[in-house]
Amino acid sequence: MGATGALAFSQVASGYSQASAQRAEGDYQKSIFDINARFAEAQAKDAIKRGDKEAIELKKRAKRLIGSQRVSLAAQGIDIESGTALQIQEDTAELSEADAMTIRNNAWKEAWGYRVQAFDFRNRGEFAKMSSRNRARNTLLTSGIQAAGTYQQGKKQESSSFSSVGGAS
Repeated sequence: MGATGALAFSQVASGYSQASAQRAEGDYQKSIFDINARFAEAQAKDAIKRGDKEAIELKKRAKRLIGSQRVSLAAQGIDIESGTALQIQEDTAELSEADAMTIRNNAWKEAWGYRVQAFDFRNRGEFAKMSSRNRARNTLLTSGIQAAGTYQQGKKQESSSFSSVGGAS
């Protein structure tokens, strides 16, 4: 094999080592992006839960407010089951329902943002993995070609040195 073969082999080994490191880097980056995606999904679920909880609390406050309205109106001797008194209670209920829907809608929008972020993280992870695989493949090809070139160059030098030694005889 000689020095030329050893040099060519060392180029291949070095290329393989670099390619392995590139693949490992891509795998690591993908795993980090996957973790970030899971965190974003968890944030989306949390946003929905917070929105639901806030909407429930708003409805409870609205029921207490309607109860206070009824007590106040009844204390003034007003019929709470008809007319303006009833309209006030219905308006309060409708407005609180609209507010609760707005709260839930905002929570869903926030969750959507987190889900889009999770999707982006997953795509970036896949791209990092693909990119590292391509870099590793190119490194292997390049090192193989360089090793073949080194080996060919060494063989040419060996044969020219043999022919010059043989020609001098």
